[in-house]
Amino acid sequence: MFDIENPRTFFAKNSSNLFSICIALLILLFPFTALAENSPCQNASVHLRGDLDTIMARGGVWTLMEQNQELKEKSMLGFQVDGKLSRIVGSFETLCETGKNPTKQLFIAIQNILGEARTAFNPSSSGDKLLEEINVVNKNLDTLLAKIE
Repeated sequence: MFDIENPRTFFAKNSSNLFSICIALLILLFPFTALAENSPCQNASVHLRGDLDTIMARGGVWTLMEQNQELKEKSMLGFQVDGKLSRIVGSFETLCETGKNPTKQLFIAIQNILGEARTAFNPSSSGDKLLEEINVVNKNLDTLLAKIE
């Protein structure tokens, strides 16, 4: 099919085929190039959003407190914690989108707070212990939000 004895005639006769092959390769490789452009900041945002979604899929801290008879009266605290968790993850995402790359320490701090909130869903915890854990998460969120904003 390809006779390369005379390169000049080879390229003249097969230029449309070569052009088609180049276009096909470009189309096939373009999606991988787009995927490679994801920055570490965007990957961290996706990770934090996934952790937050895990908490919210269970109904959030508010639902946890509403389901516990001892904490039902104080469930407004859970509602506040849910909002602060969403705000802190949203702030991280905004920093990434605006090009103000947040530090790795900020990512780790947010990840730790989300981890603390997730561990509060331990069904064997008493109401007092659960309230103490939620207060710690709330305090840590307030401290971190003050640093970001």
